[in-house]
Amino acid sequence: LYRDGLGMTERQRLTRDNRIEVVMESAGKRGSLVVLMQFTDGVGRNVQQNPGKLAFYVKDPAAFATAFATAGGRIVVPPAPQPSVGNVVVGFGRDQDNNLIEIVGDNTATESWFGAFGIGVSDLASAKAFYADTLGFKVSLFLPIPGQYNEYILLGYGGSALVLMNWTNGTPRNYTDNPVKLEIGSLSPEGFLQTIDDAGQRVDQQMSEDPSRNDELVGYARDADGTVLEVLLAPWGQTAP
Repeated sequence: LYRDGLGMTERQRLTRDNRIEVVMESAGKRGSLVVLMQFTDGVGRNVQQNPGKLAFYVKDPAAFATAFATAGGRIVVPPAPQPSVGNVVVGFGRDQDNNLIEIVGDNTATESWFGAFGIGVSDLASAKAFYADTLGFKVSLFLPIPGQYNEYILLGYGGSALVLMNWTNGTPRNYTDNPVKLEIGSLSPEGFLQTIDDAGQRVDQQMSEDPSRNDELVGYARDADGTVLEVLLAPWGQTAP
């Protein structure tokens, strides 16, 4: 579905200690990577009540939505101009595991590209304070979607935007049982983990070699809702061979 319906290509396949990962990238290599994870440890996970979203920016939203549906996706809101965001054309779909797919019109897009990843947060103000004020993401926009959700759009250095979403439509959400992760690159990953620890959040693993990533140094932490943060040395901080 992500290949045929969302225009992505497979970049890498990894076998981790408790999961298999397929790393996907947009056709034009723009934006961030999407990591599809299938857990192999036998632990039950909530994959059908995901409170976040993946946003794709496309030149022709209607054609993109048709391709997505043809490949097996489900369109729940056909693309249409949205007055609340300057008449930008926006539509929504769901993949096979109920992940929300946002389709956003972008006249500058030559290829569809993955432009933002939204995670559900139980306390929007606290999450914004953690990701923006503590971890250094830049607040780009606060966007209330009446009757649906409120969100902060945050920017890092390169890659896609991070969207913090709190749902307001009364539908029950389980923000603490969401099997997703954010891969975050830092020039100082050890210091990044220390900042998380100093903020009172959970650090599960200090930077250590990961055989499944060719012994790359990897650390793990979690935000207040339990979303996994996989911390890596940023590509722009690595010395060329």
